[in-house]
Amino acid sequence: MSDQLVAISFTNKGRFRFLLGAVYGHNDRRRRETLWQDIIRLSSLAMHRHLPLLIMGDFNATLYRGEKLGGRPVPDQILSDFQSCLLQSGLRDLERIGHIWTWHNKAVVSRVACQLDRALGNSDWFRLFPASVAEGLPAGTSDHSPILVRFVESPRWRARPFRYDNSWFLSAGYEETVVGGLSQEAIGTAQFCMVHRLKKTKRAIRDWVRALPRTSLQEKEAELRDLQSELQGDMMSGEMAAREKRLAAEVNTLRLQQEISAAQRAKCSWLKDGDRCTKFFYDVIRARQHRNRIQRLIGRDGRLVTDQGAIQEEAVRFYSELYHQTDYPSVFPQLITKTLITEYGNSLLMAPIRMAEVEAIVMQADASKAPGPDGFSSGFYKRHWGILKAPVLAAVQEFFVTGKLLKELNHTFLTLVPKKEGATSLADFRPIACCNYLYKIITHLMCRRMEDAMQGLVFRNQAAFIKGRSIAEHSLLAHELIREFHKPGGMKACVKLDLRKAYDTVNRDFLCHLMGAMGFSETWVDRVRECITSPTFSVLIQGIPYGFFGSSRGLRQGDPLSPYLFTLVMEYFTCLMDIAVHRERIVPIYSRVSPVVSHLIYADDLLVLLRPSMRGMRELAAVMEEFGQLSDLRLNRDKSKVYFSNSCTLKEERAMELGVEKGDLPVKYLGVPLSVNYAKDRDCQSLVDFAQRRVEGWQAAGLSFGGRIELVRSVISAIALF
Repeated sequence: MSDQLVAISFTNKGRFRFLLGAVYGHNDRRRRETLWQDIIRLSSLAMHRHLPLLIMGDFNATLYRGEKLGGRPVPDQILSDFQSCLLQSGLRDLERIGHIWTWHNKAVVSRVACQLDRALGNSDWFRLFPASVAEGLPAGTSDHSPILVRFVESPRWRARPFRYDNSWFLSAGYEETVVGGLSQEAIGTAQFCMVHRLKKTKRAIRDWVRALPRTSLQEKEAELRDLQSELQGDMMSGEMAAREKRLAAEVNTLRLQQEISAAQRAKCSWLKDGDRCTKFFYDVIRARQHRNRIQRLIGRDGRLVTDQGAIQEEAVRFYSELYHQTDYPSVFPQLITKTLITEYGNSLLMAPIRMAEVEAIVMQADASKAPGPDGFSSGFYKRHWGILKAPVLAAVQEFFVTGKLLKELNHTFLTLVPKKEGATSLADFRPIACCNYLYKIITHLMCRRMEDAMQGLVFRNQAAFIKGRSIAEHSLLAHELIREFHKPGGMKACVKLDLRKAYDTVNRDFLCHLMGAMGFSETWVDRVRECITSPTFSVLIQGIPYGFFGSSRGLRQGDPLSPYLFTLVMEYFTCLMDIAVHRERIVPIYSRVSPVVSHLIYADDLLVLLRPSMRGMRELAAVMEEFGQLSDLRLNRDKSKVYFSNSCTLKEERAMELGVEKGDLPVKYLGVPLSVNYAKDRDCQSLVDFAQRRVEGWQAAGLSFGGRIELVRSVISAIALF
């Protein structure tokens, strides 16, 4: 106990025990240093005793710069003090809902708001209460919002779908079980026979897993310790020594199984094999489950939904409606494209499938990637490639000959990943498609062919998914164009355009029509059409699939083919822009030190640079309208903004012509601030905060020293490069 932290031990009728730390941080930074030390000591005590720990209250400090609105920026030292405390204590935030701005100055003007109150838990807390949340309540007459920690009950148990575990091969009887299942013969097409083999294998593995002895690692370790204690009284016993050797081998096998299984579920492919970081893996798994758990949604009628059954119905309804559209055109005008695919490019696309290609795709795959609805990951294919390669090649070649996919092969699970903390609207979730791996082999082959064929087809305005073009060069070009923004030389405008649900709303008929106009062979277009029109969907809620529905529009995020197809759709926007520039309806920005660039595209991030005449703004709006009518990619006016140079007049009127709001530089593009001046530390603080979140204390605490170095090298350096 201290003047800033009171610790209390709770026992729930003998069922479990946890520690609660109540915090009231001092206003003075120097005096808060004792609070940070007290928190570290309490966390260390809880860790050594394996006790869940919850620390909550008014810390009078923020963790990241974005946790304060208005007023002077939070000094870096205050941020680093708090961050260092959490790094050493291994604590992390509970999911925050309700009023996240827990303090404000109650002023009418010059308002300031901060996130001073929070609830933190250690890894044992999240193991015991994985669904707990911290709800900010209305402040009433106070200037602080109370924090209420809710112990949300886990949903009623329901059997989860089958998922192949990479560690099963270490158990007795595994090889015989798999070989027996894969040897099952069937009569039908190659795809049907392959799916039949997988079904039989899945059934055999399930029966085999149920029959395995339920011996835990802890039980085996205890048995080994007891035997070694007994051995001390009879050190010359050969029988006991042999038994010790056998038990030690069993313990090592169980440890390795636990490690492989946890690493697969944690999806930490950057961590080298052989690093015993099981605690770290389980912390990552629990953190991801906590972050992705959907416990409340705003329903169609605007009311808050917390019942799991209602949440499932809302999710299925939302996505079945999102992927269906009937009011867009299916007949298109003659499309004008800038370039056509060459005859050589088409010959690359239509080249016969070779075993070496298929084998390279399988062997290079990440074995920790999530499987599709059939439950078999790339790790299964890699381990049993000797048996699988012939039927897999036959199924793949069958598709490339007939252009037809077995419906069952293209069923998809949608995993909902929140785009922001505390997401309660389904529009704030990103649906990631988990496709069957056999289907992904087919689309990876198509991607490799398109990658080579698209080299001369997509202009330099686009940089994503084109070999030889980098995000770094694209970002630097945007910086150079903005750098001269306020210099003399006439009015200038930069428009950042956001597309609403970009991948999910693509008009598939338009895409296929566009590919035909670009010169893709009819056979190749038919193959693409089969891949994008045949899928069916189920939505995963807490890891369990719900619903079954088809679709009539959109591209799946998670399908390897989708980025390349989306790039082709965005190339038509480039065509429309170039026509408008050629006819002088839109005048791009000219600079002495940079090329003439009217727009930049990276996936669904659009940046348009033009002279903002009234006519030019209307023409840009007309281009977006025409593009939206054909592709069904509509402008999200709430997230789109236009930025004007200092020399520009009538800014509000010009923004109204385009139909978007006026903004102020700097603006983020590809996660990096674009500014006419050199970036200041406050402009890049969000990047630092993002990197900081990747190495929070709860993660680093479970890693060896070598593992921490690998985390920094592989993860943080990749973020900085991006």
